Amino acid sequence: MRWLFLFVLVACGGDEKSTMPPDAPMQQMPDAAVCAKPADCPCFSNYDCPMTHVCKSMGATVACVLGARGTGAPGTVCDGEEDCASALCVEATTGYRCSDICHTAQTCPAELPRCVSLGSDGICAREPPSM
Repeated sequence: MRWLFLFVLVACGGDEKSTMPPDAPMQQMPDAAVCAKPADCPCFSNYDCPMTHVCKSMGATVACVLGARGTGAPGTVCDGEEDCASALCVEATTGYRCSDICHTAQTCPAELPRCVSLGSDGICAREPPSM
């Protein structure tokens, strides 16, 4: 009986909290050891990087590099990717706001109310300008 309890405890254990949005697909993050050079770990957002790395745009390359992540929640004002927890800073109605990965508009903040599809994932975006 003790082994069963240990198995259940190990299988359900862990105190690491996920930073993925609730509707994001489950995917395997690369191990930090394989991200020695930026070209080793291309990314779209911080969700694609090991926890010790940040998704950073470097000219024609967007890759996971060692560094601290931003803390801005979706909808908060940002000046660049380094400000956002997701590493996604997009144009808003006025200025720029932290965005996030989405599959439906219901998970997007009021400041970025649309979920614009980019293939299998989307990002929260502003309403299109009125003409």
